Amino acid sequence: MTRFPHDQFAKDCLESLLSPLGQVQTSLKISGEVREMDVYFTPDPSLSPAADLGLLGQCASTPAVFEPYRNSVKVPQIRACISKLYDLHSQLIREAKRNHQPEPGEDTLPMLWILTPTLSASILANFGAKLDLENWGEGVYLLPPALKTGTIVIHQLPKTPETIWFRLLGKERVQARAIDEVRAFPDDNPYRNNALELLGNLRVILEARETIEPDEQELIMQLSPLYLEKIQAAERVGEARGKAEGEAGLIVRQLTRRFGSIEVEVSERIQQLSIAQLDDLGEALLDFTSLADLAGWLARN
Repeated sequence: MTRFPHDQFAKDCLESLLSPLGQVQTSLKISGEVREMDVYFTPDPSLSPAADLGLLGQCASTPAVFEPYRNSVKVPQIRACISKLYDLHSQLIREAKRNHQPEPGEDTLPMLWILTPTLSASILANFGAKLDLENWGEGVYLLPPALKTGTIVIHQLPKTPETIWFRLLGKERVQARAIDEVRAFPDDNPYRNNALELLGNLRVILEARETIEPDEQELIMQLSPLYLEKIQAAERVGEARGKAEGEAGLIVRQLTRRFGSIEVEVSERIQQLSIAQLDDLGEALLDFTSLADLAGWLARN
């Protein structure tokens, strides 16, 4: 984790976004020479593709392998990714035969998506990668269909909500802009909270490294307000929990003085009440004449 923090962040981010839609496996080991796929995703057939994930949701509408790179991917790395993909295809076919299941068809074998911040036009041309603007838009290059491989050049993606989750895995200004866009999401957006949590963890890991690259130092500075926000939110939660526990304890003591001991289940139920409910109970208990009144109040609330 500490050796390759950006790679781990990319894996965690993709896992967080895709896990509600199907099965996600990170660092998937494949047979033969021990190698790993960074993220292997199998969609749940009972769920519809997540339109709110934009381009990521489009990639994840079928089984997919994601191989993210922090720096521009090199030719040997592309070849290694493709080689791993075909080893995985062979492994899936063998497993189907071993389990007496139909052999996976082309539509069910996973597609490889290589994620890179930049990539030269010459490398793309040498692999036969081409744009399909009608179906995928700018920045998404597809190799010939039989290869089942696509390359997403993150810094070429349009700056739209549909591309935000891939741009969050980019570098420098592209990533910085995506972080600001995520922060601008409504507070109740679950993707926002998960992404900011992962970014906060990334900041802690980067700051603990002995050697910090200049672009990483800029990223740390940008993430510092997020980290402070996270600490302050945790402090507010802790303060609210402490206040609720203190108020619940006071109410339990008052009830015990008036009616004798109360059952453990009742005490636990009081401890689970919100601060607003505890305030209401504190007023209501002044009119209680027996524990039956308490039981009735808890049943209604």
